[in-house]
Amino acid sequence: TLLTLTLLLGVAYPLTVTLVSQLIFPWQANGSQIISKENKLVGSALLAQSFSKEEYFHSRPSASAYASVGGGGSNLGMSSPLRAEFAHQQAAAGQDNSPAMLTRSGSGLDPQLPLDAVLAQVARIAQARQLDPEQLTELVKSRAQAGILGPQIVNILELNLVLDKEKDA
Repeated sequence: TLLTLTLLLGVAYPLTVTLVSQLIFPWQANGSQIISKENKLVGSALLAQSFSKEEYFHSRPSASAYASVGGGGSNLGMSSPLRAEFAHQQAAAGQDNSPAMLTRSGSGLDPQLPLDAVLAQVARIAQARQLDPEQLTELVKSRAQAGILGPQIVNILELNLVLDKEKDA
């Protein structure tokens, strides 16, 4: 029975699940990878990346430095002095005036930001890219998706790729 269960649950079941997921959900099963038109891996739609240039929308700060291996939150509670100190440092560093940008991501890898946190960055990006702020606001709103039990969210990597694509056009 041990050999039968090992073959059934340790080999047959995982293999079946892998094959079915590759057939039905190939993009998701392979990590939701975003590939450039030059056929290079840009990133994953499921993982945040660090953007620091003025012409890009910035992701929420990451306690794991955007490393997917060992990713995790800071585990600092609302009353933690270290959490408050981090928020003050972010504000002093000129982070856009949004609570989402003054606190770290829960997992350290969240690729989305609430719509209001993205809209708070529009003036900076419009100035850096010499774009009309109203048109940029409309572009951001068009990329918003319904959040799970919360506000609308925007995937920062995908939004920045759209901006780069329009710049190249």
